[in-house]
Amino acid sequence: MNIRIVAIARPVGTGGEEIAQLTAEKLGFRFYDYQVVQTAAQEAGVSPETVSTAEHTPSLLTRILEALARNPSMPVAAWADPVSLATNPLLTSSEYRRFIEDVIRDLADQGEAVLMGHGAPMVLQGRRDTLKVLTTGTTETRAHRIATGMSVDIETATKTVTKTDAERQDYFKRFYNRAWLASENYDLCLNTDRLTAEQAASIIVKTAQMH
Repeated sequence: MNIRIVAIARPVGTGGEEIAQLTAEKLGFRFYDYQVVQTAAQEAGVSPETVSTAEHTPSLLTRILEALARNPSMPVAAWADPVSLATNPLLTSSEYRRFIEDVIRDLADQGEAVLMGHGAPMVLQGRRDTLKVLTTGTTETRAHRIATGMSVDIETATKTVTKTDAERQDYFKRFYNRAWLASENYDLCLNTDRLTAEQAASIIVKTAQMH
């Protein structure tokens, strides 16, 4: 199998988190999401805020990868990122973004991993060993999932979908000059309105195994 990495982008409420975890289990790959890097940084005794210059990256990267190796199954957020991508000064700083991109590339180089969050499909564009996946769905279905999962009313859930989509589209346009939800940026797009997480993960696995 030539596919060594599956990089998944998942708009909020599409069930991408469960799909990514199931995919990793079925393939026997390690699973990493956006929180893993943040948690690993804390475990390694370093705060991401300390990444102020490119010179800090090598030693910091090594320590975080060592922490990841010790604990590869840290908890994943159920529905949405806890911070705004577009307005958070840490996430939009060029030093921190370079650091995260280095982490993603390093994990990709190790192979046999499912990566979710932090724009992994964008960072790994052009790699022939990477299957880039987008989970998607209608606003209505996604809002109902969020309303159920977070115990909020449908109006609040719909606003969450609209707001997070707009923030991410702005973020990736600004920093990667790519349309986050454009199908041409992905090898596989899965509408989860009717697909279960199990079905979606099986499709990803079969696609990966075909290459």
